[in-house]
Amino acid sequence: MVNKNILFIEGRQGFISQAIANRLQQKKYSVKCVSDEISDITAKRNESDVIIYYACGADDHIMMVTRYLTELVLNLRKTVCVVGDPEDVAITRTLPFSDKFYAFYERPFDLEILLEDISEIFDTRMEYERKKTVLVVDDDPDYLKIITGWLKYNFKAEGVRSGEEALKYLEVVRPDIILLDYEMPDMDGYQVFDQIRKNPLTYRIPVIFLTGNNEREPVMRILKKKPDGYLLKTTHKDELIDTLDRFFAENILGKR
Repeated sequence: MVNKNILFIEGRQGFISQAIANRLQQKKYSVKCVSDEISDITAKRNESDVIIYYACGADDHIMMVTRYLTELVLNLRKTVCVVGDPEDVAITRTLPFSDKFYAFYERPFDLEILLEDISEIFDTRMEYERKKTVLVVDDDPDYLKIITGWLKYNFKAEGVRSGEEALKYLEVVRPDIILLDYEMPDMDGYQVFDQIRKNPLTYRIPVIFLTGNNEREPVMRILKKKPDGYLLKTTHKDELIDTLDRFFAENILGKR
């Protein structure tokens, strides 16, 4: 269950910021207000994954706070909205990676639109935090056991040993992502991939190819299929989990 906590960073306390905080509280959100000092934000940043920044003050200070918030978005998967006067909001837009912020609201703006967006943010975060199902398709039983063992604590990991088994699995289960070995007997990964993409019930499922060969020719053959990515079988546990985490963050939290 996703909490409904919001960290509200105030560059300036006043009627507008108080009105925003009060309206959020009326909608049953728990709002923690902090100053725009980096030390204060750092002390409270773990209390919420959703942040509203009321940008105000000297240009260099707004830029410093914005840089810090982009780090929270990129490294801690925070969701950030920026509100403020047009000239202050414009400053935040100029910095690298500020496009990763969820939305910008220039005064005067419709508070109800902000509230609708906040509701959507929490719905999205609920989807992001749901434990994802990962289907691993590989004919090597030892590799399959290792990979599903690595993944089982962070995801619902399922494993099958052939393309035929994978397609039968997909008749009844829709995983959130498929890790697909492209070198398998009988039905190889390319054939399985084609079947997945042709099926209107499965074509949206993301597919990342697994390969033990990093040479140019097989990699280019993989990329021609336009999968959602590829991973070397030599990828270590932490890197594999981080890759999947980043994929889901970009494709769920990063969409609007």
